[in-house]
Amino acid sequence: MSAIFTDHQAALRDEVRKLLTDGTIKGFIGYARGRDSYHPAPAIVTRPDQVDGLILDQFCIFGLTKYLLDYIFEDGKMGIVAKGCDSLALQRLITDHRVSRDKVHVIGLPCAGVINAEKVAQLGLGNVQKVTDKGASFLVEGDKGSRELAKTEYLWDKCLWCEHHNPAVADSKLGPEVENVAMKPRDYSDIEAMENLPPAEKAAYWTRQFSRCIRCYACRNVCPACNCRECVFDIADPRWVGNTVKLSEQQMFHFTRAWHVAGRCVDCGECERVCPMELPLMKLQHKLQKDIVKLFGNPKPFEPSEVEVLGQFRATEDPEEFM
Repeated sequence: MSAIFTDHQAALRDEVRKLLTDGTIKGFIGYARGRDSYHPAPAIVTRPDQVDGLILDQFCIFGLTKYLLDYIFEDGKMGIVAKGCDSLALQRLITDHRVSRDKVHVIGLPCAGVINAEKVAQLGLGNVQKVTDKGASFLVEGDKGSRELAKTEYLWDKCLWCEHHNPAVADSKLGPEVENVAMKPRDYSDIEAMENLPPAEKAAYWTRQFSRCIRCYACRNVCPACNCRECVFDIADPRWVGNTVKLSEQQMFHFTRAWHVAGRCVDCGECERVCPMELPLMKLQHKLQKDIVKLFGNPKPFEPSEVEVLGQFRATEDPEEFM
């Protein structure tokens, strides 16, 4: 079964054009061509004559749902295209009452994995013309050459253990569903290795990481769980936390954010992907996920639910190992 996004590009354009024409939606959030074939860009269209600028390709990794916070029509619906992982982000916004489900028309995009464009760009294939799904690999053809790339090596890491290939929230879907089977089991071995380090080594590791942070807030801005309309780090009066670039405040920012989204992170990995300093931010979330699985018996803490494990207290059931 083909899971190539470009196979559904024409169908997406046709559906969006119809939805805009008949007034079902007033606008649509999708992807457009970016600076080159490896970097699609977000696009918002509001007229049928703009629809032909929408694209779908195997490099469309980033989620679009966070844009809904700023682009929802009070008197109509906003349309959006969503992969399986994107629908978890949308569920997060709906569960947190940041987005109303009846204000969004979702076109679901079944997905068997997205290619890591940064890795492919280094192969010297030029502008990508075509991608073909060959089962365990992708054939990527560019204007300067072609390569068959093993999925286990060239998909984004999060795609390898993903079990949400089909959107859980969708009004329609582009193409047949993909089997919800992970390519490899979820692995916390790197977290376990860090847990076994002496405290001084762990502290030194995170000091090295956080000292490189430039406080650009890209991680916060892209995160669907970081959806407060006024962030504590932006409040000037009272000034709870400083925003200068020094280690103590950088540590405060990252640890505060990690605990803020603990049990609410949808494991999209966008925070780590967009970080210009390449900080291993998902290590923090995977540590918290691992503990939630162990302590609360929740095997999938990244799936939004109405009451998160850290949003309730059960006096006779909650673990109290620190007592």
